[in-house]
Amino acid sequence: MLHQGCGDTVPTVDEQDPPGPATVVRGVLGTALAVAAALLLIELVAERSLNWELLALGLALWGAWSFFGSLSGALLPLGRIFGSALTGGEMPPGTRITIEQETATLERLVGAVPPPSPHRLMIAGIRLAEIYRTHQKDAAKADALIARLAAEHPDAPELKYVRSISG
Repeated sequence: MLHQGCGDTVPTVDEQDPPGPATVVRGVLGTALAVAAALLLIELVAERSLNWELLALGLALWGAWSFFGSLSGALLPLGRIFGSALTGGEMPPGTRITIEQETATLERLVGAVPPPSPHRLMIAGIRLAEIYRTHQKDAAKADALIARLAAEHPDAPELKYVRSISG
């Protein structure tokens, strides 16, 4: 009998972190390769002849197992990059921008000559006003920016939902 503190004797799959598809495929191929190799060895010892079909199967399984191993190694970093780009995942270290850098970029965009498209100008202005209000705690500056944008583009649909704190 096993001791109580011994734990599992057979490796189990953590339900919170299941293996990826490439790991499962390699596991199935590896198991089939082990069975084919065992059968080949048994037949070689028992019959004293080599079963070429079984050898070809074993080599094909070994090739597929190696291919999936190298394929997953080459594609995983690429998959992480695309996954992060599509889902807004974590940015790599050292590439994050500070609120001061974002503020400076938006101020240049809002004050650019010639100005960007009206939609882009409104989105940048609204974000800049939000930064003024929440990070710099300057509601007057935020209200002045929104008022200026509303005067320049009175029919802008983006400004329809922007509310002033003071009014």
